[in-house]
Amino acid sequence: NDPSADRYAAKSKRSQYDGGVRTPIMVRWPKKIQPRRDEQTLVSSIDIAPTVLAACGLKPTDAMQGINLTDGKALEARQRIFGEIFEHDIQHMTDPSPSLRFRWVIDGAMKLIVPHKAREPKAPVELYNLAEDPTETRNLAAEQPEVVAKLTEALNQWWTP
Repeated sequence: NDPSADRYAAKSKRSQYDGGVRTPIMVRWPKKIQPRRDEQTLVSSIDIAPTVLAACGLKPTDAMQGINLTDGKALEARQRIFGEIFEHDIQHMTDPSPSLRFRWVIDGAMKLIVPHKAREPKAPVELYNLAEDPTETRNLAAEQPEVVAKLTEALNQWWTP
């Protein structure tokens, strides 16, 4: 078993591709939430705590990054979501960067994947138009350097390891 080999198939859970970062969320709350299917709204696991707190009549702390998923205006206002892929399931709480593999951002239809050069030295920066290429097969990074620069700046403002 080679510990340096990729442990996860491309586009599977724990990968930086949409098959690894998109997970369905199902909520049932009779008389409060109308059943529906939404595959477009950008949500993140960081939204679960603020949503549960709101359901309990409590306000999230200012330090919480997520939003209340029952707040339609907040969902519409969200322009981007960010994420990261680590080597391990459980990260060091004060310094997770040693096991960082990739950071990513989704901004509208565009998704940027930036490898951590120390851990993924051969991996390229990747840019995909998810509306036109939902299976992330055509890397647009070389064709759209201005989009790469804009999204890299946003990603670095969110977290620079």
